[in-house]
Amino acid sequence: MVTDWRWTRIPNYLTYPGILVGIALSAFSGWGAPGAGGLLDHGVAAGAALLLCQPLYALGWLKAGDVKLLMTIGALRGTAFLLAAGLYGSLLGGLLAIVLILGRRLIPPERPHDGRVRAVLASSIPYGVALGGGGLVALLVDVAGSWVVWPDGRDMLGRP
Repeated sequence: MVTDWRWTRIPNYLTYPGILVGIALSAFSGWGAPGAGGLLDHGVAAGAALLLCQPLYALGWLKAGDVKLLMTIGALRGTAFLLAAGLYGSLLGGLLAIVLILGRRLIPPERPHDGRVRAVLASSIPYGVALGGGGLVALLVDVAGSWVVWPDGRDMLGRP
């Protein structure tokens, strides 16, 4: 998240090892099934992140580092976690975009521009920060959900 915020780059030396470690560690959980943990679940999550984000990358809406970050999250935690992290990351990304757009409109730029909204929207937004934040929120919800147990024995997320 730091590298994306400062330089709008997520280096390969951070994402590729995460994908490999996630797949390797999931092999110790058995084959599993998508959504149930295990090698198949984590592999499907990494592949789904790639397939779902490829069109967004082709349109220029996501950078390759953002796609690989989502693949890393999927490989490390599986499909259900990837969906939650993607949802939270999207919400955080919207908030980040609003804050950055307002900040860029209110703070005078170093070089003059014509004041059009198009010039502000053409600038990049470090979306990896939002995706990483979404992963952290999903992790916090997952951990907090296991702490709160309802009287019928289910946790906050409805798991037995």
